[in-house]
Amino acid sequence: MWGALHSFLSNVRGRWRGGKPVARAEGAQITLVALVAGDQDRKLLSEIADRSRWSVHFADTCEEAWTELNRLKAPVILCDRDLPDAEWREVVQRMASSAHRACAILVSRVVDDYLWNEVIGKGGYDVLAKPLRADELIRSVKLAWSFWNSSAKMPPLRNYG
Repeated sequence: MWGALHSFLSNVRGRWRGGKPVARAEGAQITLVALVAGDQDRKLLSEIADRSRWSVHFADTCEEAWTELNRLKAPVILCDRDLPDAEWREVVQRMASSAHRACAILVSRVVDDYLWNEVIGKGGYDVLAKPLRADELIRSVKLAWSFWNSSAKMPPLRNYG
């Protein structure tokens, strides 16, 4: 939610100041890494990628996802909550701390405000319900991409203290 609001305000600020607004997700390819376990979710991601300008790279382990995320400098990563080789909190925190500050989206069977707040607290971007639904997935990935894109264009904060 905050990420989406920040992205929106960044676009408005760019137009208001006469600057160039951030490119929309519809006009650019979105690269994402998908560390998702379910065949149904992988199939949906592949179908959306075929219809959209998405480049989806599936990973089977956290290490593979980390390697792909950094190699591709992917702005978005989907992380399954039910991973056999790692605890989701560590995965989200690690993926969100990549050098290029990827937006980590947790995919979970349970979605509530408590979980969302916990994901945000670990540096993540959003939570999506399993099994994935196309409309929610597309919305969340596009907003994450837009947020990442606008954040990458912002100058670093200065420490005046």
